[in-house]
Amino acid sequence: MALELAQKQFRGVIKCKKVGGKLVQRKINKRGTGLKFNAASYELISRFTGKTRIAYAPNPKRPGSKSFDRYKKYEKSKTVADALKHCKPADLLWEYERGYLKVLGGPMAEKPACLAPPSEDPTIQILAKFRGPQGSSIKMDPEVRKRLTKLSELYGLDLDKIHEEAGKQCNSESADIQTARIVANEMARRKLASGKAIVDEDVLDVLRVWGFADNESRLNVLPEGVKSIHSDTLGILRMRDGTYRIFDPTTRYEHVTKLLCHWFATNKGKDIPDDFAFTGININHNYAGRRHRDNGNEGPSAIKAIGKFSGGKLSYFPKDIKKNGRCDVAKLSPKESLSLDLSKKFVLFNGNNAHEVQPFKGERFSLVYFTTSKFYKIKEKEFSTLKKLGFHMPTIKAIEKVKGISKKQDEERAQSL
Repeated sequence: MALELAQKQFRGVIKCKKVGGKLVQRKINKRGTGLKFNAASYELISRFTGKTRIAYAPNPKRPGSKSFDRYKKYEKSKTVADALKHCKPADLLWEYERGYLKVLGGPMAEKPACLAPPSEDPTIQILAKFRGPQGSSIKMDPEVRKRLTKLSELYGLDLDKIHEEAGKQCNSESADIQTARIVANEMARRKLASGKAIVDEDVLDVLRVWGFADNESRLNVLPEGVKSIHSDTLGILRMRDGTYRIFDPTTRYEHVTKLLCHWFATNKGKDIPDDFAFTGININHNYAGRRHRDNGNEGPSAIKAIGKFSGGKLSYFPKDIKKNGRCDVAKLSPKESLSLDLSKKFVLFNGNNAHEVQPFKGERFSLVYFTTSKFYKIKEKEFSTLKKLGFHMPTIKAIEKVKGISKKQDEERAQSL
């Protein structure tokens, strides 16, 4: 019995408390052990449905207290739906870890609520919005969490401490996202320090750990019926007010940035001109961007797709030259496009021309290297920072030369249609 208790997944001390004449096992966290709730608990509770059957222990709260009176309201609940009429998602976690709540059976969702498709089940809707204390949420994919745990142990990192500190940061990244990116950054650092050639698999390793936030801003590429995608940008972009800004993750996770720059420089192949330069890297994960034209970049772009997938070629319109009076992309005939295979090598294309990703199956990452429009207005400080990170910074002469090469290539492509 002692060995069995010692092998419990919860770190901390397990005590017994007499509740209603029965001994109930209760887990007490040690100070400084990190998350308030165990990650496995988040995963379990976030897969509850309204019909999941549960049972509560007799009221363990102090008689006369507010918590005693509130517990009394859901103490007899037999399903999660009944309990959530009177309690909060955090109560489910609190009482589950302390042995006051037992799961008896009934339907469970395959994925955490916030990772699942929209549901009509009110319970799933409630759990999909839940975020735990200190930014700890159930939104991290269970497989990613397992991978992070394994890697943090390998790298000698304290995952709980990283997550706790990340939750205190005042920036747009959640604690989950920051934690994943910190581990990915350490992985990238080690790969670069090894001195070995950086290949596709190295980039895949890092991006599989990298934390992608839900991006709702790229309206021009959102597939029909999709509200958000996994798409991040490293480097500098021209803002609406005409200024230029280096995105924070570019320098915050500098080793990831350096690895992606080094990978491109050593793997771009013969199809990418020597004078090709870039100020930004767009990273896309598992979505087929609908037909669109890129805004805010000079045009010439280099793209490659990596991962285990089938399909996912790029439908590209070589005749769709940037000019006044162009028709809407939706009106372009598919016959005016050609399919570019991005899986074997980097491909040069003009992002200002219409393009879209064909349907695919499997895991697919695509990386697009491009130059922001009017790059020559970038200040020396930002220019120098990007150069140190490995960006091949453009000159007016070089970009015009590459535009000429890209134009000639598109003319040849157009002739094949």
